[in-house]
Amino acid sequence: MKNKYYPHLFEKGKIGNVVIKNRIVRNSMGTYLGNPDGTVTDRQIKAYAQAADGGAGLIFMDNAVPVPMTSCGLRADKDEFIAGLTLLAETVKEHGATPGLQLAHPGRDAGFVGSADVIGASPITYEPWYEMGFKLPRALTIEEIHDLVEKFGDAALRTKKAGFEVIEIHGAAGCIPTNFLSPHDNKRTDMYGGSLHNRMRLLLEIVRNMKQKCGADFPIGVKLSTDDWEPDGIRIEETVEVAKALEKEGVSHLNIMGGTHATASRQFLLPNAFNAEHVRMIKDAVHIPVFIGHNIFSPEEAEKMLAEGNGDFVALGRSQLADPAWAKKAKEGKARDIKPCINCMIGCIDKGMLGHTPIHCTVNPTLYRFECKPVVEAEVKKNVAVVGAGPAGCEAALTASLRGHKVTIFEKRSFGGAMVEASKPDNKANIRRLIHYYEDHITNDPNITVVKEEANYDMLVNGGFDAVVIAVGGKTRTLDVPGSDRSTVVYANDYLNGSKKVEGKNVAVIGGGITGAETALELNGEGKNVTVVEMADRFLANPGSSCQAYSITIAQSDIKIMTGKRLVAVDDKEITLTDRWGNENKVAVDNVVIAAGFIPQYDLANQLEENTDIEVYNVGDSKKVRQIYDAVREGFIAARQI
Repeated sequence: MKNKYYPHLFEKGKIGNVVIKNRIVRNSMGTYLGNPDGTVTDRQIKAYAQAADGGAGLIFMDNAVPVPMTSCGLRADKDEFIAGLTLLAETVKEHGATPGLQLAHPGRDAGFVGSADVIGASPITYEPWYEMGFKLPRALTIEEIHDLVEKFGDAALRTKKAGFEVIEIHGAAGCIPTNFLSPHDNKRTDMYGGSLHNRMRLLLEIVRNMKQKCGADFPIGVKLSTDDWEPDGIRIEETVEVAKALEKEGVSHLNIMGGTHATASRQFLLPNAFNAEHVRMIKDAVHIPVFIGHNIFSPEEAEKMLAEGNGDFVALGRSQLADPAWAKKAKEGKARDIKPCINCMIGCIDKGMLGHTPIHCTVNPTLYRFECKPVVEAEVKKNVAVVGAGPAGCEAALTASLRGHKVTIFEKRSFGGAMVEASKPDNKANIRRLIHYYEDHITNDPNITVVKEEANYDMLVNGGFDAVVIAVGGKTRTLDVPGSDRSTVVYANDYLNGSKKVEGKNVAVIGGGITGAETALELNGEGKNVTVVEMADRFLANPGSSCQAYSITIAQSDIKIMTGKRLVAVDDKEITLTDRWGNENKVAVDNVVIAAGFIPQYDLANQLEENTDIEVYNVGDSKKVRQIYDAVREGFIAARQI
């Protein structure tokens, strides 16, 4: 019987000879939930159970390395790891899904996961990667290549013995097959370099060895990048040819992504389902199942991809971190209850992959925090005020309601707080979804009353509240320089929320953080000549995927960056800047947009704490200006304590 909500998404499918209950795949992402020695932890087992309970048909989680390597993923390089892998495979089966395992060697990125032996096709890596301190790989010898092929085959057999029903070779993202496939990374002159035929030889030999050891009918697929997004790297036309060759070798499926570990941040600025056209090119070239993923977040998007023939399965990673029950809710027609991923890449990529800490999620503060008690009804029901309907306030209000408290949320503007301005760029559609999610669930919650006005001290003191959560966010940092009151001067938030326009052709953006970068790109997209002025010595100095994505994008534009400069005056048609030594220079501009950041607002919280016996919780940017990840988590924690 077809699902009446998403008929293509919940149709049975086959990977080789294995029947999958639906077309939803939980993509492999490093969780860092394992032990450093690669052994399985209780936390991993619980995570695999949660993923399978969520309703996806095929579950990949951590990848496993085929050689001895320190990681917080899995290992399959020795028989002693079979027992732990068996526990994971059995857990997935017991919770109603098909267990899959991805085998991966990080190749040129091996130092990134703690390996002393960094290998590749040639001693070449992505140049910005090298400039960040990553080691150049050493080129594998022919003998070492043959040994690595054997090790992949041995690892695959162990994986099969452990009970996994589908295996996937990680041939994308900068892993070892990618190093050989890429004409940028591979400068070999032997039989493993030069032509595409030679560059794909390693991957084909791995497939053959694995199938020889596991049996011709055992499903072995490959993850491929359509384009590695690196200069002179592999492009979609060559990837199509690789896909055809893999099909001839008998692979069961192709899981398609884009980019490498070094360029993954680019997806932050790309639209949803951006890879559909390229995936369709591969699907049209082969007759085996093709997985489409990358920036697919809603069931509607996933259903559309399948209905239009852009893929046979939908591979979701981050969407099922934001809401592990994504598939189950979609199947039951409860898509409105799916907590949407906002594609911020903070908890998963920055804190997980790049930070080498257990993977987390901005919008799901409970993800893999099994040591924390679940949200339960409070023994004493209280009257709770939440001041501000930004991410911290909304999370606090909904969590307090789950606890059984009566909640009043005060917001003088629309729902979303600073997310309103952050959601303006085209690539921020998912933030708009989160705003809608919060507004929908808060306004329809019988325990929550929404008051459309600004709360003050007297209202809170006289309102009979037992607890108050202050979530008013940060306030715009103003610049007190001569001429800053001119009509040609606009603050970034006012521009981004549409309350102020920038009319001139030549615009200076003062501030080189995230807000400054977003503003500069928006203005540049309107055809304006933009100069970003940053007081620090570096533009976008904070680490993280979003800064990297903005840096790459702005580097490819005609936006001018000036660092080590401070605004000291605004005059008619020009601004005056100074460096740390007092040297001044003037820049001709029509408009100035100030993006100098935010400062916390803790006056109201302090006043309540000093003068009343009300429980007071100051959360998010009103406490300290940070990221949305921190705001959501603090709102959740505060409400759980009430």
